Parts: sequence; C-alpha cells; structure tokens
Amino acid sequence: MKKEKPIMTISVAAKLLRLHPRTLMLYERSGIIAPYRTATKRRLFSVNDLSELQFIRYLTRQEGVNLKGVKIILETIKLTEKKGVKLKKLLFPSFKSKPLV
Repeated sequence: MKKEKPIMTISVAAKLLRLHPRTLMLYERSGIIAPYRTATKRRLFSVNDLSELQFIRYLTRQEGVNLKGVKIILETIKLTEKKGVKLKKLLFPSFKSKPLV
C-alpha cells in the first residue's frame, strides 16, 4: 500500500489520531491541510496525511502554536525540504511520529 494514497474517511482518520472530526475540518478551513476529495466531496486521508496531522497536533498541544503559526511552520518546512534541509528535525527534535494502530 502506498503511503500517499488516500484511503481513510475523516471519521477513521480522526479516530486514529484521537481528534474530533470537526478539528480536522477546522484545519482544512484554516488552510493547514487539504485532504483528497472524492467526486461526491467526501474527504479522504492517506497515511502521509496522518503523519502530518500528528505533527500538527504536536505543534498545537506540546508547543502551544496557534493555527496561523502552524501554517507558517509547515510552509517553511516544505520550502527548506526542497533545498535538502531537514528543518523539522532541527527545530523539533522531540517530535516522534507514533504508530496509529
């Protein structure tokens, strides 16, 4: 199974992450995440999406970052990764992605 393939509904993703589905909708409305949408507009999440959502939860809960700050951090990390810099590991060494099952 490919980690980037969207396979989980919002309710399954929320349950695995121990978040409320409305929280994921809020992240989407804030522009932090963009889940895949089916032809019938259902949200689907991939394993990679869940890893990113774990990091978002870490930033908001452990580091106290608000959603606007999370968005800026994620954009900065994406830009630096294109240049080969592992900014996430440098700035947040205590973050560890946990198995969801």
